[in-house]
Amino acid sequence: MRMAAFALCGAALPLILLATPGCTVNPATGGASVVFSSAEGERETGQEMHDKLMSEGAAYDDPELQAYVNKIGQRLVAVSDMPDLKFTFTVMDAPEINAYATPGGFIYVNRGLISYMNSEEQLAGVIGHEIAHVTARHHARRKTAGVTGQVRRQRPIS
Repeated sequence: MRMAAFALCGAALPLILLATPGCTVNPATGGASVVFSSAEGERETGQEMHDKLMSEGAAYDDPELQAYVNKIGQRLVAVSDMPDLKFTFTVMDAPEINAYATPGGFIYVNRGLISYMNSEEQLAGVIGHEIAHVTARHHARRKTAGVTGQVRRQRPIS
């Protein structure tokens, strides 16, 4: 009897979790997305991450390069799926060839990637790719997938 109750709870919990989050339209794909966080919550999370990175001195100190990357990024945001979202572009003092996005519109481009690029178009392609991660809400979708995956793994076996 007890195992049956656990099995019932294990089966019902994912359905309850899926019913409680917001089912929203993904602005990048137009499809439905089930996510556990709001856009405001994503912005707060991203801001916290950004503040931590900046307090650690991770930004590259070159105002001219920073302005250049920001100009490219803001032009791309204007034609993105979320033109009204405030995006922040930061050049990072890191030699690796990398760029990444955090929730809520924070985009980071390593100075190593910039020095590797051969044209503004290549850099714009990378920045556009990172903007797409934000507009498609990939962070929220990964977070939701992680939570639902944990629920599935915790279901008792009957």
